[in-house]
Amino acid sequence: MNTYFNEKNLHTVDAKGRVILSKEIRDRHGIKKGDVLYCVPSLENPTYLEIRTESQWARYFEALGKAEEGEEKKLSFRFARLAHVTATVDGQGRISIPQQIRDSCRISETVAVVDMDKHIEVWAKEHIDQKYEEMVRAFKKLNDKMF
Repeated sequence: MNTYFNEKNLHTVDAKGRVILSKEIRDRHGIKKGDVLYCVPSLENPTYLEIRTESQWARYFEALGKAEEGEEKKLSFRFARLAHVTATVDGQGRISIPQQIRDSCRISETVAVVDMDKHIEVWAKEHIDQKYEEMVRAFKKLNDKMF
């Protein structure tokens, strides 16, 4: 299946595992050279990479902290602390995605970078292609309901 995404959303992962975050995304999230971003693989199927700025990561943990006390909350904190990696933005707006994360998200040559307002997602093109029809149906349903 070919999804015909706007080519500004598709990026190539270079031989060093780096992917560029577009200037538009960097500007919208206030990301600058030298900033540290927090990267954690999603738990959805197919999986993708979630990226958050330092302030987004802090808000994420603040929200997690408001969850009901118990084993589920404790395990969630552990997972987020253990599963994340950090990446530093270089002068060209690129981040290096460690091999372990690329493997778990099956990220190889071409990725779709999606601005989700509260975080950024990096999807293997094959995975987002799999979700395309589901995205179209959801968009149509919500669009029809709202308009």
